[in-house]
Amino acid sequence: MKIIEGIKKYANTDRIAIICEGEKLSYNELDKYSEAIAIYLKSIHGEENTPILVYGNKENMMMPCMIGALKSGRAYVPLDTSFPIDRVKTVTEEVNPKVLFNFGEEVEFEDVIVINKEKLEDIINEYKEKSISSENWVKEDENAYILFTSGSTGKPKGVQISSNNLDSFVNWMSPYLKIDGSEKVMMNQAAYSFDLSVTSIYPALVNGSTLFSISKKVLADYKLLFSELKESNMSVWVSTPSFAGVCLSDSSFNQEMMPNLESMIFIGEVLPKNVAKELMERFPNTRVINGYGPTEATVGVSVNDITLEFIEDEKSLPVGYPMDNCKIKIVDENGIEVESGQKGEIMIIGPSVSKGYFNNKEKTDEVFYFDEINGVKHRAYKTGDMGHMLEGRIYYSGRVDFQVKLNGYRIEIEDIENNLRKVNNIKNAVVMPIYKNDKIAYLKGIVQLKEKNELSNIKNGTLIKKELSKYLPQYMIPRNVTVIDEFPMNTNGKIDRKKLMAEL
Repeated sequence: MKIIEGIKKYANTDRIAIICEGEKLSYNELDKYSEAIAIYLKSIHGEENTPILVYGNKENMMMPCMIGALKSGRAYVPLDTSFPIDRVKTVTEEVNPKVLFNFGEEVEFEDVIVINKEKLEDIINEYKEKSISSENWVKEDENAYILFTSGSTGKPKGVQISSNNLDSFVNWMSPYLKIDGSEKVMMNQAAYSFDLSVTSIYPALVNGSTLFSISKKVLADYKLLFSELKESNMSVWVSTPSFAGVCLSDSSFNQEMMPNLESMIFIGEVLPKNVAKELMERFPNTRVINGYGPTEATVGVSVNDITLEFIEDEKSLPVGYPMDNCKIKIVDENGIEVESGQKGEIMIIGPSVSKGYFNNKEKTDEVFYFDEINGVKHRAYKTGDMGHMLEGRIYYSGRVDFQVKLNGYRIEIEDIENNLRKVNNIKNAVVMPIYKNDKIAYLKGIVQLKEKNELSNIKNGTLIKKELSKYLPQYMIPRNVTVIDEFPMNTNGKIDRKKLMAEL
């Protein structure tokens, strides 16, 4: 596995693998600690390869746990501390792990060994002089990690990404970003439970770069954030456009703050032209890169550098040229490939495509299939994204279904609606994406109560959102919630969403 080989290659140097809030973890420590954790996991699991869970935010010691899992031959499942405990428990029940590494609040689960920071230190001290054979490493089509994304039933879906998937992604992304073995610093801002983080983690670790981690605490304090960015010596920026947009609100966010910044890459949501243009003005020596790809195809499958020509063009910004070993098809509703320039659903074929959803054959069979590239059979994925190809580049134009991207997070509207219906006194619920300048600005919830009350809309909305936070992470909670007497229906007996939107 290239990731582990990369870590071992730089373990004999003085290079730093990760920095978070001033604390450093060297490649040597990452290798040594992950060896100890791998041996511990083998002692608990034996030959059985149930995934492990890692619950935390950006703590440096999360990485040895993740790499330790890979060295022991099992996948890891990252869960961020912004997730409500209910969500963590739902994923835990789905995975049924033997071990959970906990860097967050205290949690208790039946039949799960919970390893806190103190227990982790004991494990490392006990096994730190031992090593594990490379024969045990995750390899080929075995799962490296499982990311749980929003699911339409209210239950998250676990996307399985293999060693081969990751190697395919790293082989493509590293040279494009010029991550070449020199001591570069890469931004590590996205939560590990969010697939965008993979864009930083693995190209960096394979090539001896330093991951500059930005914790929730730093993100919540802009003065501290800009101070850290200034000290970072960052070469490669990886974030959603939304996060860059927030940073642009401060005039000090420019080339002077980060003079060595070579490139900024954006995958996860639509990159607005005004954001791209301002970044190019503020960072004239930096490449601004737009990319595209779903979790199910290992983060990204297309990229291109943004130019002034693209910004001045009346079309939206392209999301890139497909990776070399991947094929993109645009098909109509009958699955027939359309001509260049015509819109349709984006299909991805190639070695970066996942084997499917964890323990969910029904959902896997709905969207995964096999197709060919030059006569060779590969996995393929129906993205549910609309787009078209023009001059070899992909242009994205929204979702086929109710799945949306907000602040870089992929959210299924039905997931929120199903969880809203769990809230006390709610009879039915609809969630609508509210657009501003052709981009989703926020989500709005509309609910019908079982029993009417005398509370104002604001008060009802506040109480509903508070209870909803027990079931969903903060980024999925609608900005505001409106109570109505009844929902308008269409001729099919379904809620008339168009009419509802027009009435709001």
